[in-house]
Amino acid sequence: MGVFSEVAERFRGPENHGRPRQENNSPSINDLVMATSKAMDLLEGKPLRSGLKVAVIAGSIAKMMALPERDVASVVYAALLHDIGLARMVSDLFPHLPPGLTEKQLFQTHALHNARVIGNPYERPLSTDLFQLFHQHPIYAKEFVRQMHLSEDVSDLIIAHHELCDGSGYPFGLTQEQIPMGARILTFADVVEGVLEGVSKEMSGLTSRRHALESFMEIKTVGKFDPDVVDVFKNLIEDNDDFLKMIASLEVENMVRCLLPERTMLLGGGTLLSVAEAMGGLGDSLMSLYKSGRSRRVADLSLCLAETLGIHREQCGELALAALLMDIGHLATPAALLMKTGPLTADERAVIQDHPLLTREVLKGVPGFENIMLWASEHHERMNGKGYPGQKKGFELSIGGRILALADVFDALTSHRPYRSHAHEPMDALPVIGQGRMTLYDNQLVNLLRKVVLNREVVVR
Repeated sequence: MGVFSEVAERFRGPENHGRPRQENNSPSINDLVMATSKAMDLLEGKPLRSGLKVAVIAGSIAKMMALPERDVASVVYAALLHDIGLARMVSDLFPHLPPGLTEKQLFQTHALHNARVIGNPYERPLSTDLFQLFHQHPIYAKEFVRQMHLSEDVSDLIIAHHELCDGSGYPFGLTQEQIPMGARILTFADVVEGVLEGVSKEMSGLTSRRHALESFMEIKTVGKFDPDVVDVFKNLIEDNDDFLKMIASLEVENMVRCLLPERTMLLGGGTLLSVAEAMGGLGDSLMSLYKSGRSRRVADLSLCLAETLGIHREQCGELALAALLMDIGHLATPAALLMKTGPLTADERAVIQDHPLLTREVLKGVPGFENIMLWASEHHERMNGKGYPGQKKGFELSIGGRILALADVFDALTSHRPYRSHAHEPMDALPVIGQGRMTLYDNQLVNLLRKVVLNREVVVR
């Protein structure tokens, strides 16, 4: 049985991780952790691969310090996921943000602000309640790391990745000897990447990047970071002229892979499903006013429609994964837009409509995810060509994309949304969708949806 067939089998069954399929075209945990890291870049409003840069800096320092291979891997995994807790608390932070400040502005500079590399970058005072809440985000990572089937060592490093050696960090105010060495490395690497990103916005060239780092290490690191870590990084950039250039390029992906055990943990269907549910849950967590478990509901309905059509079991599994992951690009959407009660402006609508392309970008390069990536990117296309982002129409649309489009709109109609007063009952949603048969949605699928809902094959939660 192929891994995607196993996903379809496991989707509604008891938790059972099965045996990993040992094929080159199967995703490994490394592939999906790297994809999740890119998704977190979207949430923080950073360029894609910013998290990968932190991982290369941290992993390279750990390797030069001769940490055991297992510890190097833990540092790299922690670096890739270091701010994953932010996704779990956006809806909690949102009510505390002052007018005009987005969560992305808060996230972009928080490591530099914590280390006092910059002063208050927000041009307004922030409330104590906001900071107290925000300072808990490292702790929120623990459950996600477990769902990704990574070791507890990884979450331990993430929890301490904003601690500073002088005790001025958070969430616990630990001092140097209390902070795990891997976390000391990660804290420093996170700030270094922020310094490099600040330089790239203002100027270009290896000289300016090196000069900014040298100034930072000379003035801002004393007392806050482990001096051995700082010295090792100084030696790293002095001895490797191309290091800064390489991490600023697409080569950074290969550099991350070289720091991790080669294609470890090829995933069986049960584990792959669990990891995809964790990733899909990141997008769900942004929308606290929506019904929880949205990605799982869309996957459930999509799978029902696909099975009713007689689609091959392997593709059913791929479709379930595409449904779970299709909205991960929404991590780039500011919470204010997701929570907006009034009509969107043209600019706001354009931001919303970018999310399928961003989902595609996050999933690009994951082995075996070609169909998943395509179908997820088409879930807002429409049969008459008036959807987005590609304005595809008719048979230009894959069957997977057409199924996801219908399942997605059914869930949207039967769930609460901030821009309308009530959700439709399932039977009331059917005639609304029926108005779009032939023009918006595949006519055969609309008929199948009616049968599925009438037979109560899908539970609307």
